Amino acid sequence: MVSYIGVTVVKGEGSIVPEGKRIPMGWTAVAIGETLEQSVRLIWKSEITEQSAWLRITVALDVREEVRVEARSVLTNIFIGEWDIRYASVFQSYQLLLSREQVELLAIEGIELRLTQGSSPLWIFTEGTEEAPLLFPHLLVTKAEPGDPWQKMSASLATLSSLQPFGWLEGCVLDGLLDLELAYGGGTYQRTAQEHLQLFFDASGLLHYENPRSAPVDGRIYGIEGTLPFAALAQLEPNHPAIDSAIAYWLSETSQDGTIMDGRILSAEGSYTIAYPLAVLAKLYKREDLALLAIQQLESRQQRLTSGTDLYLRLHEDGSHSFANWSRAYAWYMLGLARTLRVLHEYDELGTMSPAIRVRIHVLKEELVRIAEVIRGHQSENGLWYVYVDEPQTGVETSGSAAIAASLAIGVQLGILDDSLLAVSKRVRDALTPYLTEDGFLHGIAQNNKGGEELQRSGYRVLSQMGTGLAAQLDAALYQIEQHLVQGIS
Repeated sequence: MVSYIGVTVVKGEGSIVPEGKRIPMGWTAVAIGETLEQSVRLIWKSEITEQSAWLRITVALDVREEVRVEARSVLTNIFIGEWDIRYASVFQSYQLLLSREQVELLAIEGIELRLTQGSSPLWIFTEGTEEAPLLFPHLLVTKAEPGDPWQKMSASLATLSSLQPFGWLEGCVLDGLLDLELAYGGGTYQRTAQEHLQLFFDASGLLHYENPRSAPVDGRIYGIEGTLPFAALAQLEPNHPAIDSAIAYWLSETSQDGTIMDGRILSAEGSYTIAYPLAVLAKLYKREDLALLAIQQLESRQQRLTSGTDLYLRLHEDGSHSFANWSRAYAWYMLGLARTLRVLHEYDELGTMSPAIRVRIHVLKEELVRIAEVIRGHQSENGLWYVYVDEPQTGVETSGSAAIAASLAIGVQLGILDDSLLAVSKRVRDALTPYLTEDGFLHGIAQNNKGGEELQRSGYRVLSQMGTGLAAQLDAALYQIEQHLVQGIS
């Protein structure tokens, strides 16, 4: 059994949100500073059981540096622990494991949080919706009981606790929810996806959200990574007024050769964040021009981001590449390929696709086969892939592994990839299980890449709803394949 024991009182001096920034959803937040006057106190008045627990806080404004926050008892100033928070995104939760004695001390005195490293205060959420207990200061108390960790994962994903900033992070969650709905049914996952999306739009259908730097960008799309959620939005609300703005954005960013870039950078993310939603819209609206645009995104990335057996995350304006063989470069490249090919296959079944498009799709299928064999050769002994897939010293990484395995499973499901790759995906699922928290969220994830390649190679890992969404995509794909096999046997 899992229990969230939320904080009863938060005491902190009045904090002013930095100019040009905004706390999401209209929720309340508080800033943790380095002086006594800037410290934040958390008080629990509810009864706390006498056992160990996880103490968690969640980031409310974008962080672009390495920050440390110390927790001490309020009255006796006893050290409880310290969070190591590096380049965190909004909605990212951090946890400390407290002993039974520390929990008892916390219950009596409360805790005081103070910044011990960082140039700016750290903002954390303090109050919002009761449907997102993960996102506000709490103790996670667990009691050992039999159960499937993956069922806990899907149950937690199907709440507002799995919220992420609108863009690629939230898109991974939304796709995970819709995949779970397709696999298991019941309506819960679809309703949760709808509830998520409703939080990002006003009554008129206008986008209301912040970009990755916590700056308000209402009514606008901040970049190519911001378009992934439109795949889910179009499936749930095909007549939503914001969909036209996404199409207009893509068309405005399209170069003469049909490539949509991230400013002056070509990135592997676009295989997933651009090509896939374009394909979804092409199928829904029977628009061959959007299907062609989706195909072009995959082709451009195949031609410019691959070199032999190497894959790069980015191609820069000066012709240089970066993030060679990074696991999430494979994740975005392969997941974009597999998911887009799946949608184009469904579109083709409508009988409206021209032979010329089918030829180009066949080449992309061959690329999925090629890259699948490359990545198979890099799978580690424990079943996961390393942060840099050809550099064991960088350690295993869970989110990229989940996405790669999901793409392999989808490829097998489509009949593009050999059935032997199903065992590769199953190994990943088994290897991910120990990385699921007691309440079902995935950890062991390399931080977002805004800290550069040095941070990626540092061994630093976080808990992430985004990664949990990718794990859900893997779980759903494997379940659908297993169900198909069972039906075939019967």
